[in-house]
Amino acid sequence: MNTEFLKYKDIHNGKRVFIIANGPSLADTDLNPLKNEITIAMNKISLIYDKNPDWKPTYYLFSSTNVNHPDWGDSWTKAVRDSIKHKETTGFIAKQFKNRIDPKNKYENVYWFKDMSEHKPDQQGNIKQQCFSTNVVERIDKSGSTINLALQLSYFMGFNEVVLVGADLGWTKDLGSKSDPNHFDKSYRANISNPEKANNQMRNVHSLAYKKFNERDYPVKFYNATLRTKLDVYPIIDYNEYVNNSNVVYLNEKQKEAEDFWLTPHQYKD
Repeated sequence: MNTEFLKYKDIHNGKRVFIIANGPSLADTDLNPLKNEITIAMNKISLIYDKNPDWKPTYYLFSSTNVNHPDWGDSWTKAVRDSIKHKETTGFIAKQFKNRIDPKNKYENVYWFKDMSEHKPDQQGNIKQQCFSTNVVERIDKSGSTINLALQLSYFMGFNEVVLVGADLGWTKDLGSKSDPNHFDKSYRANISNPEKANNQMRNVHSLAYKKFNERDYPVKFYNATLRTKLDVYPIIDYNEYVNNSNVVYLNEKQKEAEDFWLTPHQYKD
């Protein structure tokens, strides 16, 4: 049981959340206007803090074996610590990484959850419905992506508006080079050995989450406010108009371009 999540059940009922992913377009995204918004970020997001001095995430998620990698584990560990050291951020981190990240109990504002499942996709990147848990106290599912944790947590917390930022997709093959093309910082370093499968898997994670949210007994709005994106599951909108002027401006051309990137519909499309 992840009892750490109990007090967060429907805590943000009726509110909106920005989920901050780690795609390349995030390097060109001004996150400072989100300083008073509820945001969920993950992984090596602290690498972008210097560019956005006014902003820190409300919640931070981590569940990656990258901290144990022989070549880049130390840089990942440092990035995690640089996120959870800020008092305005509440961290949720898989307990299996505690001895690596915080063996001396230095970081107070962190919950270490233990019941995390991981249902692997098939060779095409298709995922099972068990990949989305509607009760994260019982279990939370990674399914190869920390953003899946963020989507499940958003569901559990009761948000009725979810906005994706930095969810680019369109990954290319990279085995952890020092010139990472798939994330917002060239020094990021992560292994994407099968980009076609990884892209399909990530898209299907969003497809399943969208389905689960829409099965709730109250409505939800989803927007993809990523500056450059191949993620076509949600309506694509103009980020700056939305965060600065509260205007929802649909980007139909970008939506069409994103849809044309894929060879098949996303897995849980109606």
